[in-house]
Amino acid sequence: MSKVHNWFFLILLLISNVIYSECHEKENVNSLEIRNGQMEVGENSTVKFKSAITTENKFELKNVEVTTCAESSVWSLEAENATFNESDRELVIENTKLKVFGIPIFWIGEVSLNQNDSFSIPNLGLTNSSLDISYKFKNKTENTLLQVEPIYSDSSLGLSFSFEYDDETNYLEFDSLSMDDEDDSWAYNLDAQINFNDFISLDVDYSDFSGNSLIQNYGFRYLDLKRRSLDLKQSIGLSMIYGNRNFSFSSNNFKNIGSLRPLSHSKDFFLYERFYNIHDWHLEISSEYASFRSNYPLSLDMPYQIFNRVDRVARNIRLSKSFSYPNYDHEHELLISSKEYDVHDSQMKLDSNDISLKQSFSLLEDRSLKIGYIWSTFTDQYALPILDSYPINPSPEANISLSPWVGKDRNANMRKIYMYKKGMNKIFNYSLGTNLYEKYNYDQENMILKKFFNKKPIFFSISSNNKNLNIFAMGNYSYEKKKFMGLMGGFKYIDEKTKFSIQKNKIITSSYPLKSLNNYVVKFKRDFDYFSIFSRSQYAQEDKSLNENILGVEWEYDCLKLRLSFERAKFFPFIESDYTNLPFDEHIYLTNPKVKNNLSFEFELIGLSNLLTPIDNIIENGLFN
Repeated sequence: MSKVHNWFFLILLLISNVIYSECHEKENVNSLEIRNGQMEVGENSTVKFKSAITTENKFELKNVEVTTCAESSVWSLEAENATFNESDRELVIENTKLKVFGIPIFWIGEVSLNQNDSFSIPNLGLTNSSLDISYKFKNKTENTLLQVEPIYSDSSLGLSFSFEYDDETNYLEFDSLSMDDEDDSWAYNLDAQINFNDFISLDVDYSDFSGNSLIQNYGFRYLDLKRRSLDLKQSIGLSMIYGNRNFSFSSNNFKNIGSLRPLSHSKDFFLYERFYNIHDWHLEISSEYASFRSNYPLSLDMPYQIFNRVDRVARNIRLSKSFSYPNYDHEHELLISSKEYDVHDSQMKLDSNDISLKQSFSLLEDRSLKIGYIWSTFTDQYALPILDSYPINPSPEANISLSPWVGKDRNANMRKIYMYKKGMNKIFNYSLGTNLYEKYNYDQENMILKKFFNKKPIFFSISSNNKNLNIFAMGNYSYEKKKFMGLMGGFKYIDEKTKFSIQKNKIITSSYPLKSLNNYVVKFKRDFDYFSIFSRSQYAQEDKSLNENILGVEWEYDCLKLRLSFERAKFFPFIESDYTNLPFDEHIYLTNPKVKNNLSFEFELIGLSNLLTPIDNIIENGLFN
């Protein structure tokens, strides 16, 4: 809440139409008593009191009522005693009661209100017929936000703690949850970016949990972690920039939440990059030294080989330049790469050396039509481990890239002549691409990978320019198979009161070789005069089931928000992998997810608590994500 300034009390003394009072100066005491006073604090808050005694920098208030309500007395904070201290600009209300429509509904205790407001408010809910109660305390300063939330959920006591720091140069966020249940559940997440100076920075994204049923029991309702993640990141990286050089040291690990992650190797690496500009030729030289480890048994029947320990050295030299002529532009790009693997499991050493070349000509007056070719050496890369690589989602831009993979285990291994067209008009922004000739060397690779190549695709990316209605799509269509190989598309309608969208997702997930994601997501919000309704649904086409369904209503009147929301969602349960009874695929694809029902009742005292998650965030990310 805004500061309570001393000059308010001067106004109380000088202007009778602002405050009506009976004032007198007590004998032999340097004090002033004010009766039946009222003052405005900030833009919307009103403080009423029966009496106030001022002594130097301290003001004792009696029978205090605080509210932000303008049109009615929907809610108020009431107490017999309150104190304002001029030294720290703080109003402290003792033994505070929260009243709604004049009825006391909750005892809050001591409330401290100033520019760094600290305030608590209860939230109620039901999870699978079990009562949830939480009570959040918040303290905010210019650069920090501290929140502490005692919890009663599923017949267990718990505590959620979060801390944020942001000074526009450095950022740190820490979230934690602990529950006194039979498993002593706990989880935490640390996300930070620390810039020591203009050249050195530290990045941390580190999460861990107790390895029990925390997720399906509590759904991460009280913790800012993605509950449907297959793993929690445990990454620490240090970067240094010096002139045209970049040094990076990083440790990238993870902890499984739901099932065995196919990309199962942790990675520690050192990356060294140098950048040059020589007569408009751009030269980039990089070397990465990485060590990969896995704790999964070698006996697993996997789509590809998993290794306990592999060391990899990957070097790249990239040279590029663009030439501009009156009628066309000409681009060159050369990529020379080498990889060396030391497989400790079998004492085997593997290597690969590859060259890729791309040349293109940009035609037409606006240079929007591009014709070119990609040529690369063909090497049998299928014998090399897959440690950190998976295909980039299909798009016209990805089709003409010399790096169609994330990671460094696979190179282009393709030869093609391509066409690429981009443009815009009053209706659409678009880009299109296809290959007049194409040949790949992925015949020995896993079928999941092969289906994204050699299918005579048409690549597309389209987005409409309409102010309210946006139609969008990106992916590729195989005219050989007569079906979409990859697709992200739908439409979105937005106006002042309505938000509605439907999106289709058919992509390969980054955790190769998981099954490609194939679902529909529907989002809806409608604002009326005093209330809003919202919903979010996610339908899995392969399973023919709803993975998530959210329905909610939010009522707002004057100074009070009430929200009732229901969610029925599937959670990835934590499982201890037992490959003697279940095959690998059943561990990966989670044939028995947990279904949770959550009914939540929340309210916000507008202008005072400000704790409700915005509806737009809920329909974008989920109710408890």
